[in-house]
Amino acid sequence: MNQNSNYIVAVEIGSSKIKGAVGKVDPSGILTVKGIEEEHQHPNHVRHGCVQNVKEVANELNRVITKLNNYISPAKISAVYLGVGGRSMKSTPANLQMALADDTEVTHEMVESLLSRAAVIEANTERLAVEPVEFRINGKGKSDEPVGELAHDLAVTVNVVSCRTQLLRNLKLSVSEKLNLPINGYIVRPMALADLVLISEERRCGTMLVDCGAETTTVAIYKGARMHYLATIPLGSRHITRDLMSINPLEERAEEIKRTIGDAHPDEAHRSSLPEEIDNSKINNIVIARASEIIANITAQIGYAKMSASDLPGGIVIVGGGAMLKGFAEALAQSTGMNVRRGSLPATVRLAGNKISTSEDLDVISLLYYLSRQPHVSPCTVKPEPPKPADNSDHSDNSDNSEFYDDFDDDDQDSDPIEELPKDSIWVRIKQKFGNITSPASLDDDDFTD
Repeated sequence: MNQNSNYIVAVEIGSSKIKGAVGKVDPSGILTVKGIEEEHQHPNHVRHGCVQNVKEVANELNRVITKLNNYISPAKISAVYLGVGGRSMKSTPANLQMALADDTEVTHEMVESLLSRAAVIEANTERLAVEPVEFRINGKGKSDEPVGELAHDLAVTVNVVSCRTQLLRNLKLSVSEKLNLPINGYIVRPMALADLVLISEERRCGTMLVDCGAETTTVAIYKGARMHYLATIPLGSRHITRDLMSINPLEERAEEIKRTIGDAHPDEAHRSSLPEEIDNSKINNIVIARASEIIANITAQIGYAKMSASDLPGGIVIVGGGAMLKGFAEALAQSTGMNVRRGSLPATVRLAGNKISTSEDLDVISLLYYLSRQPHVSPCTVKPEPPKPADNSDHSDNSDNSEFYDDFDDDDQDSDPIEELPKDSIWVRIKQKFGNITSPASLDDDDFTD
């Protein structure tokens, strides 16, 4: 029988590239990222986070999986977790209430039953996560765990995170059906990124997380350690690249110009040395115009969340490839009047290889980090079965298969399970049942309608 290893595998299928990552968690809870691989893809294969060409995406993902297998040999990847983002993702507030008998003690089961009532209202939309914002006991607000309290009325305000059913359907077609690779679950990428890059004080006092992607920009606002708002803007860094194609019609060259020359907040004292045929001012006028549009949409989300800049003393944390644009952080800070910093890895994440970029790979690392903090994670890899001994007629060979296992290095032999978090916390139970991981087994194929 195959032996399950304790590797975790996560995949991010984005508009510009497909990334995969494999990691391992030691008994102390430290995540080690073993390797990250990526495949750049044609712009039309994935649009705004939704797969358009399932065949090509499957081929590109297969190449990523093949390369990731080299980091864990002789084990092989047998299943993956998928990050979910994209244009259709949003959060919708909802209020849930449960009447109890007088002086009833609130239990974990009561809380879970209450949260299970949260549902999406829009047609062709799938629930991904239910994020509690505030519990109320007998009409009084309570942000901590309500378990153990005596109550006759239990209520909660939640944010229901959802996306189009079509998005999940196309992911399933590309991964499960084309590659015959099981999907262990879906992870809400913006929430996983927040877990990775926001410190507890930022989540408590109020902070806006901005994920700048190729075709979308996602904004998540945290206050009181809870996610209060989530929205996706259909604008990203690729829009800047396409604007620059007015200067050079080749997209690859326009992308290079954006990365090496473009500046969303140019400083006259620090001009790049440019070939004579390239007009610096023309480039930056194009970059500034589109970057300003993206920034204006980011700033507007604060008002849509019914907050002001003063409600977010933690400022803005930016991640994603688009956030690497020169001058973007400075322009965002100037527009909002808020402090802006780039997200970084916590000390509990270790990188095993020099190829991994701490700035550009945060998205897929965040998926591994989220998995590493869950009490239960389904196996993602298997080790090959040992060869069966030859059937000798004299039955004189009584040797076991120890030599086969001697070929494994110490790291591969380690099959200790991921250390479990305390199980008596209601937030752990909520995350496990209603949090960022959605099991594909809960998705009914009959619901998949275009």
